[in-house]
Amino acid sequence: FGTLSTSLLVLVLLTVCAMAPVRGLAAAMVQVTSPPYCSTVQGDTPIVIAAAGFRTVTVRCWKQGDGFGTDSAVGQVALDGQGQGTIVFPADEFPHGPITVTITGQSRDAKDNCYLQLYNQGGVSWNEGLPEDPCQAAGMKLVFADDFNEPLSISSTDPNATYYDHKPPNGWQDFSVHTFTSNDSRKSPFAHIDSYLRIRASDKAHSSGLICSIKNDGSGITASAPCYFECRFLGPNAIGTWPAFWLMTNYMAIYEPLRDKTPCDELDIIEAYGGEGPKSPNAGDRYMVVPHCWNQGDEGKAIEKKAYEGLHNPVRMHKFGIPSTWFEAFHTYGCKITETDTIYYCDNIEVGRHPTLPLSKQQPLFFMVNLATGGGWPVDLSRYAGLADMYIDYVRVYQGTK
Repeated sequence: FGTLSTSLLVLVLLTVCAMAPVRGLAAAMVQVTSPPYCSTVQGDTPIVIAAAGFRTVTVRCWKQGDGFGTDSAVGQVALDGQGQGTIVFPADEFPHGPITVTITGQSRDAKDNCYLQLYNQGGVSWNEGLPEDPCQAAGMKLVFADDFNEPLSISSTDPNATYYDHKPPNGWQDFSVHTFTSNDSRKSPFAHIDSYLRIRASDKAHSSGLICSIKNDGSGITASAPCYFECRFLGPNAIGTWPAFWLMTNYMAIYEPLRDKTPCDELDIIEAYGGEGPKSPNAGDRYMVVPHCWNQGDEGKAIEKKAYEGLHNPVRMHKFGIPSTWFEAFHTYGCKITETDTIYYCDNIEVGRHPTLPLSKQQPLFFMVNLATGGGWPVDLSRYAGLADMYIDYVRVYQGTK
């Protein structure tokens, strides 16, 4: 149980594949030769583009401003006969920290997007760090907050660490193609960059990462209904990337004697699937919200089915007035659990709800945040030099009173 949902998600997103533009001609691909993917930049930065099969490309990046900011055009690049071109990206005019520069080539026969992940060392601070308490947490007490201003506290072995770096118990059910790897390892996928936690999927290290708010003994950060959890992050849109923020009831506190058959609930606040082109999700502004009632028999399956159907997946961010996607800009994803309803939010906007699952009413919940790969989709990070980054700005938990 608790490996995140793939079956329902695959069925839904397969229908999305036919709706989104795909690569078309195999030779028509946009790539960047400089700066390196997932690198740091500052000031005026030349972006060197190789886009065989296209005559021009457009370059865009989400820019700070009121509300959700704006989808800002950096410019259009006329390519030479070999499909080469350069544009200067004025990094100081864009948000400080993690950004995604979208480079699009389009012809009559093909369309292709390259998502250049960069870390802007200069730029303008925009919505970084912990904001005021959200209205959906009104009347609740803040019981945990981490804006990653301090050194990382993530470990497989240190009982005093804030986060465990696998899914309990002992990572036996880790589910990523790029292996969830301990922060104690020389192949650690975690890095502390300014006030962000970076989780990196790497082909070279064959690693990616997950943080969990409880340890193998069930101790750690939990909250019970009524409660509210939220996380602000930016995910990568590379083939097979699978960023997620999710909750489970604390099965480790009651793990014996049923062990992996212990009943529990799972609430997937966001499951996002990266990748564009044939046999990829082509999710665009879409992501999934999925509830589960694990090991709860036919009754649990019926409750789960009814809850899922009431959510009208996938969530379409644009439909809710959110103009940028989960890979273009930071967004805050939240979940409020009451004794009657479980409500899901994106940027403090309700995007779905269902009746609270039985165990979620009775047992404390813990959170996990991860960058996995796979989930039933092909995985290919080769365009991006074998790298994909997820940046987490903060996570916080609120506890109400019954």
